[in-house]
Amino acid sequence: MILKKEISGLLLDTDFLIDLNRSKRNHLRARAEKLLFDINAEDLFISSIVVTEFLTGVPRDLQEPARKMLQELYFYVALTYEEAVLAGELRREWRSKGHTLAISDVTNAALAISRNLAMVTRNVSHYPFPQLEIKSW
Repeated sequence: MILKKEISGLLLDTDFLIDLNRSKRNHLRARAEKLLFDINAEDLFISSIVVTEFLTGVPRDLQEPARKMLQELYFYVALTYEEAVLAGELRREWRSKGHTLAISDVTNAALAISRNLAMVTRNVSHYPFPQLEIKSW
């Protein structure tokens, strides 16, 4: 019998941050805000991949406030060597099953798995790993 450890926080995928920053009338923003409210007591983490992807879509004049928001609201986690190896193993395993997954997704999955974090994403199909807990909205 495999016992799952208690989740120690949440790793936010880029789509979650994008949805939180949409127009106030957008239904995806409302759903993301509801999830954020529901999980308010837990620690929220972002990876270097999420920072890169999110800031790529932020207009130049909003870069500074976006960077400040990321630094103030979330814990930043950087990939270790062991997590990079795990990401490679996950990608190779799923490629052998006929599923080519994005390096960004397997890297985030490896971070979440190794640190016992749940992955917060709408892109559930990007994370087919049975050992990874997913929270979606």
